[in-house]
Amino acid sequence: MLSDRSVLALSALWIGALVHVDWHLGRPGPDHLSFALPYHWLLGVVAFAPLPWILIRRWPESLARTCILVIGLGVALGQGLEPLGETILYHAGVEPFTSPARWRIFAEFLTAGLLAYVASGALSATKGSRRKA
Repeated sequence: MLSDRSVLALSALWIGALVHVDWHLGRPGPDHLSFALPYHWLLGVVAFAPLPWILIRRWPESLARTCILVIGLGVALGQGLEPLGETILYHAGVEPFTSPARWRIFAEFLTAGLLAYVASGALSATKGSRRKA
């Protein structure tokens, strides 16, 4: 059985990794691993929908606080640490942080993901309240 910290870390890593994968799926241009998929944001649904179901089992009394922590850490990994790595390893300058395309793709991913999270959270909460009744 995984510890509480492991579940938090793996959930944040999941979000961070999928933020980065979404960048490759949605990135326009001839760059390596640029797919320019118009529906890349659907990955946000896959990334965020399972979170309430996983986290409500561990922290039913503080689900909102836990999810904010996981999503915040995941976004910091995928949209902060990963571009920093690009800057350091590939000497890309500030472009990974200031690219309008990167921010648009991220905003689409995050919007779809948060909507899926809210819908999934509502379903998990109603299922949990039905189980108690």
